[in-house]
Amino acid sequence: MPGPLEGYKVVEMAEGVGGPYVSMEMGDAGASVVKIERPEGDRARGWGSKAAGDLGATFVSLNRSKRGVSLDPESAEGVAAAKKLLADADVVVYDAGWTENPELTPEAIMALNPKAIVLVISAFGGQGPWANYPPYAELGAQMTSEASLSLGTPGAPPVRIGNDNGAMYAGIYGLQAVCAALVARDEKGGQRIDTSAFGTLIAMRSTLWAAQSNPDEWWGFHLDSYIKPPDNGYHCKDGAVSFNLGRMSREERDEMYKAFNMEWVKDDPMFAIVDEDPAGSGSRYGYLVRPVWEKALKNFTRAEVIEIGRRFGATVFEKQDYAEFTNSDQVKAVGMFTELDTPGFGRVKAQIPPWDFSETPAAIQSPAPTLGQHNAELLK
Repeated sequence: MPGPLEGYKVVEMAEGVGGPYVSMEMGDAGASVVKIERPEGDRARGWGSKAAGDLGATFVSLNRSKRGVSLDPESAEGVAAAKKLLADADVVVYDAGWTENPELTPEAIMALNPKAIVLVISAFGGQGPWANYPPYAELGAQMTSEASLSLGTPGAPPVRIGNDNGAMYAGIYGLQAVCAALVARDEKGGQRIDTSAFGTLIAMRSTLWAAQSNPDEWWGFHLDSYIKPPDNGYHCKDGAVSFNLGRMSREERDEMYKAFNMEWVKDDPMFAIVDEDPAGSGSRYGYLVRPVWEKALKNFTRAEVIEIGRRFGATVFEKQDYAEFTNSDQVKAVGMFTELDTPGFGRVKAQIPPWDFSETPAAIQSPAPTLGQHNAELLK
């Protein structure tokens, strides 16, 4: 059964994370995607764990559902080949600075193909003193947007967010914008869209900044991430759980104390806080009262804590490592993973598209291409 974007052609002139994510998801949704790489290949080909040679897991995970072409955008032959691929494209996913060749800029592409939606992804946006900086400045975007300030040890300097959040969210916002532009194209024609790691990180921070509007109150929605230690869950006999009592009534809380054999809790010096705080990572004092709860929960298994907690209205789930999570009953039930035979890499466990269409289901179309794998097919 065809996907919802069947019939659309996408040409990707991007690398790393953001741009490849956009076109990969469009490919999963049924679009025909052609990935153009320079002769040296996407810089992400070497990122992450490697099963064979120089091919890394990051590239494999971000470039499925595409056909691959390798050409030199600075040569006359490469420009001519690229123009043929671009001439009938519905969408072009383009990294700012991908090439300096004036024949392959976003403006030149739109002149060649007026119906094209050209998504330009950059580090800091298309205007201002840092305009059109290539989208390969993840650390700079995180630091200048303040996104990294809520990580690290309290009192110590900020640290980098572990993954490329800015680039990934630029891709997610970019995908939304492309689909909206395709809807508007019949009336408005093609257009350029700009999205950036910097701008998307600011958008992600907006609720935190709004919570800072009262200078007399530092605590607000997730603002305490600035000063709290990491949340590793509440430890039980056989592992940890996430634990939140935010929707419990007074009677339910009192009954739960009894079920956990916590008669001693009313004599604990922290009881006044324990009895009011909803616990968990989203609560104001959860990290302070965790030892009190763990004193009780250490006598129970995770399954027992989940059963007791949910019986009285608490929100409780297992804290899982990667292996537990990917093999959990819930993940299997929603079918979020499949396996692909990937050239040059081997058998790969891949996450399927996060959508579930009733009539036009999305599906992985093919594994990530080798460098220049489809040159003969697409450039003949």
